Formats: sequence, structure tokens, C-alpha cells
Amino acid sequence: MSKKTEFQALDLISAYSEKKKNPSHLELSQISPNPTQPRLIGREDTSDLVPSMERLGLIEPILVRKDRGKYLIVAGERRYRAALKLGWKEIPAIITDANEDVCYEMSLAENEKRKNLNPWEVGKAIQYLRKDKKKTADEVSVLLGYSERYVKQLSSIARLDQKSVMELIISGKPLSVKNLEELLKRKENRGGETISPRAGIGPNKISINIGKLSVKVRENFLKDLSSLKKKYGITE
Repeated sequence: MSKKTEFQALDLISAYSEKKKNPSHLELSQISPNPTQPRLIGREDTSDLVPSMERLGLIEPILVRKDRGKYLIVAGERRYRAALKLGWKEIPAIITDANEDVCYEMSLAENEKRKNLNPWEVGKAIQYLRKDKKKTADEVSVLLGYSERYVKQLSSIARLDQKSVMELIISGKPLSVKNLEELLKRKENRGGETISPRAGIGPNKISINIGKLSVKVRENFLKDLSSLKKKYGITE
């Protein structure tokens, strides 16, 4: 991976900072939220922004990119929503010509720099970059400044559904990596499977007790086991 590719999203953040002094003014009707933006929880909550924007105006312009005659938000969706609630007709904005992939990376890096995302949201973003955009753990770790191990850890957390994460929030527990990992273990019944030798069974055979697994997890396990048996030519 070239040096330019590694840091192109981070370079965009720097360019964005330089252009803040001379933003364009776009009509709100021309702008749309980005459906693939990294922030998933609280993106519509503007209770903290409306009073300050009403009193002081918009201190930091939003960042957008052109898309089919309109503009998609790269950074600043909550500011945009607050402007709508205030009845503004237009908003200061910086228009970037960067492509969709770089804009997504920039949005993720910007949100993470501000600590706007919880570990689950970062995990979902990493999952999107790795599965949909075919990026390696190393490429994502460079983008976010994390170790590959931590990137893989967050990717695992992303297996949780949003409903489960919201239930954790309602329970009053913080969305820490530790709490999310414990929740994932409970949801997947991890630890229910045991592999242990039995009397009379040779060293080349194993016995697996999956009795404590839920029906769905058990079915997935047996499906994966069947694939492994085919892969390695095991007939018993």
C-alpha cells in the first residue's frame, strides 16, 4: 500500500481544516444525510446543538460531496439536523471532490478523532471497510491509528445487533469494549461448548458437548462442522 493511499483520508481532514475560512453556503434542501455514515446511535439527537447554534450560529461548517445533483454529508450531520430544526434555509459548507471511499474513511477518522463513536459503531465501520471495501486489518489500523489486534477485537463486537446495544445503554452500563464483549459472549452462548477426551476414545478423535448451546447457535455450529469435515475429507 502506497504512502499516499495510507494517508489520503487523513490528508483530507487537513485540507478540510484549511478551507474552513472560506466555506460555500448551500441550501438545506440540496443536502441529504449519508446513509452509510459511521455514526449509528444518537445521530438525530441535536438537543445540545440547537441552543448554541441559535445563540452563536454555526462555528464549524459541514463537509459535503456532490452526488447526483445534490450533496451528501461527509461530516456534520447533527449540525445539519439542528439547522433544520432552527428553520435555517442555508448552511455554511465545504464541498470536497474526494471519492465516496475516501469520504467514508475521512468521516470515520474525523468521528473517531473527536471520540464521537462508541466501540460498537467503530466496529461496524471496520466491518463495512473490511467486508464491503475489501480493506485489510492493517489498512484499517493505519487509518484509525489502532493495532491490528484491537481492530480485530472491534470487528468481533460488530456482530452484536443494534437492539442488543441499545438494551445495554438502557441498562445504564457504559458501552465499553469489555461490556460489549461480555454481552457478545452471552448472546452467542460462548463457553457452552466443551471439547474433552473420553475413556476409550483414541487420540485422533474428539468428543464435543453442544448441549448447552441454543438451537440457532447449535445449527450454525453443525453447519460449520460439516463444512470443515468436507474440507479435510473426514467421513466419520
